[in-house]
Amino acid sequence: MKFYQKISLKLKLTLLFGLIFTGMLSSFSYTIYREFSKLQSEEFDTTLYNYAIDVAESLDIDSYGEVEFDPDIIKLNEKILPFALGTSYISVLDINGKVIASSSNASDKHILAVSEYKLGRVLKKGASYDVLSFKGIPHRVINYLLPVLKIDSPLILQISVPMTTFMNTNKNLIRFFLTIIPVMMLLSAIIGYFFVGRALLPMLEIINKTKKIEVSNLEERVPVPIAKDEIWQLADTINLLLSRLQESFISQERFIQDASHQLKTPLAIIKGELELFRSENRSEKEMSQFFESMSQEINFLVKLTNDLLILARVDSGSASLVFTDNRIDEIVLTQTSRLSKLASLKKISLQIQFEAFEFASEEALSVFCDPDLLGILFYNLIENAIKYSPENSTIHIKGLNDEDSIIVIISDEGEGIKDFQIEKIFDRFFRIEGSSKLAQGSGLGLAICKVVADSLGAKLWAENNPTLGTSFYFKMLKKQNN
Repeated sequence: MKFYQKISLKLKLTLLFGLIFTGMLSSFSYTIYREFSKLQSEEFDTTLYNYAIDVAESLDIDSYGEVEFDPDIIKLNEKILPFALGTSYISVLDINGKVIASSSNASDKHILAVSEYKLGRVLKKGASYDVLSFKGIPHRVINYLLPVLKIDSPLILQISVPMTTFMNTNKNLIRFFLTIIPVMMLLSAIIGYFFVGRALLPMLEIINKTKKIEVSNLEERVPVPIAKDEIWQLADTINLLLSRLQESFISQERFIQDASHQLKTPLAIIKGELELFRSENRSEKEMSQFFESMSQEINFLVKLTNDLLILARVDSGSASLVFTDNRIDEIVLTQTSRLSKLASLKKISLQIQFEAFEFASEEALSVFCDPDLLGILFYNLIENAIKYSPENSTIHIKGLNDEDSIIVIISDEGEGIKDFQIEKIFDRFFRIEGSSKLAQGSGLGLAICKVVADSLGAKLWAENNPTLGTSFYFKMLKKQNN
C-alpha cells in the first residue's frame, strides 16, 4: 500500500489499465478454453460412438454361439481417428459383466466393470461414457448396447481408447494462453503507459506553468485544453483562482498604499503642530485652538481605524458575523435617531416615509442579517447624505415592501454625482473631486456599505435624481420560510 502511494499518477493509471485488461483477457481466454474443451469432448464422444457402431456391425455369432468380429477393425485408419493407431481396446460383455470376447491387444486392465447404475443407463439410452486411467494415460470408455444378434441375452460392447490427442490439444491451448497473456500484458502496459502519458500531458503543462506563476506575474494563466473534459475543468478552476488571487493582491496593495497615505497625513499634521506648539510659549487662545485641532485629527484617526476594523471583519468571512432575524425598519429608525442631532446642526430635515411598512407583518419586515453591520450600513448612508446636503434641505428615507424583498431608499438634495464617477463611489478611499470642501472623511464610508451589503447578499447602488441630489438604493431578500 505504501508503494502504491509513492508511485506517480501516470504509473498508477498504467497499472490500473493493465490489471483491468489482464483480468478481461484472462476471463476471455478461460471462457474460450472451456467452450473449446467442451466442443472437443463432445466431438470426441461422437467419434467414439460412431466407431462403436462400426465395430458392432462387424460382430457376429459363429456356429458354436461365440461372438466374433473382424480383427482388422482396429487397423482401419479412417475408422479410428482421432484415436491413436492400434490403441483401441475392444471387449464384449454380458449383462453380468463377464467378458465374452475381446480384441487381441485388450487385457483385464483395459476392461472397466459395469455397475448396476451404468448398466441401467446403457439399457435405457443405448450407451454410456466413463474414464479409465491406464499407465497414467486417461482413456475414454464407451459402453454400447449391442443389437440382438443370434442370442436372446443382450450384450454390451465396451471400447476403451486413449485421450492422448484430446489432452495434447488442451495442453497446447493452455500453453498458448500462458504465453500470449503475459506478452499481451507487457504490450498493454507499454501502450497504456504511452497513452496515459499523452493524456496527462496537458496536466503536466498546467503544473509547469503554475510553478512559474509568482506574485510578480499573477496576470499569467495556465493553458486550457480545447476539449471540455476534467483537465479543462481543472485548468479553468486554476485560472479562476488566479484571477481571484490577482484581484486580492491588487486590492491589498491598493489598500495598504491608500491606508498608509490616509494615516500618514493626520499623523504628519499632529507631529508638525506639536513641534510648532513646543517652539515657543502660546497664549490660552492658541492652546485652545491647538487642542481643538488635535481633537479633530485624533477623531479622524479613530474613525479611520474603526472603518478599517469593520472592513477587516467583513473581509474575514462569515465566521466573524452573527446572523439573526431582525426587523429592517427598526434598524433604520435607530440609526436615523442617532444622526438626528448631526442633521439638526445643518438645519437638515430627516423625513421618514415608511407607509409601506405600516400594514406589513413582523415576518414580512424580518431579514436574516448581522444587525450591527446592517446598522453601520444605514448609519453611513444617512451620514453621507447629511455631509453632502446643503443647509435647509430634506433627506428622504423611504421604505418599499415588495413581494419577495424589502427596499430602503435614501435620497438627498445635494449637487449629485457625475455619471463617470457614480460607479466608483463604492471603491475604497475614493473621494469625489472637491468633496473635501464640503465634508471631511476617509473615503471608506460607502466602501464599507458596499462590502456589508455584499456580505448580507443584498444589492446596493446609487442613481442621480431627476432634479437634485442622489438616491442610494438598498435591496434585500426577505427571510425565506422552510
